[in-house]
Order: sequence, then structure tokens, then C-alpha cells
Amino acid sequence: MKFSRLVDEFEKYVNKKARGKGIKSEKLLKLQQLLIDKKFRYEAKLEATQDAQKRKKLETRLKVVDAQIEKSKKLSDAD
Repeated sequence: MKFSRLVDEFEKYVNKKARGKGIKSEKLLKLQQLLIDKKFRYEAKLEATQDAQKRKKLETRLKVVDAQIEKSKKLSDAD
């Protein structure tokens, strides 16, 4: 799943939870797995590249994915 699509899906779940609606645990677990997979891919790419501009972009995306993983864990703990 592309990064932008993954971010959109995550925001959809956060907004749904904020409105007081429940989130199916299967969907949340699938999203968490996608985030973890994306994190591993970004870490591998970060290690493989020497281009400073690409490294900065990957580091930023990695921070976003890490934050989303933590937030998704909190959402699953809240249910």
C-alpha cells in the first residue's frame, strides 16, 4: 500500500474513533501489520541509500509510521 493511502486509512480510523464509533479489531490489526511492514521497508531503504535528500524523506516517513504504530496500539488498547 502506498504511503499516502496508508496515512489516509489511518486517519479514517482515528476520526472514526474520535466520533465514538467502534473499530473492528481485525481491521485495526491489519492496519498495524501494514504499518509495521512499511516501517521495515523504510528502514531497509534508509540503510541502502546514501543520497541525503532521499534519506531525509525516508527518515520523515519513518517517524510518521512509528507515530502511527504507537497511536494504533493505543486505539487497540482502548477497545
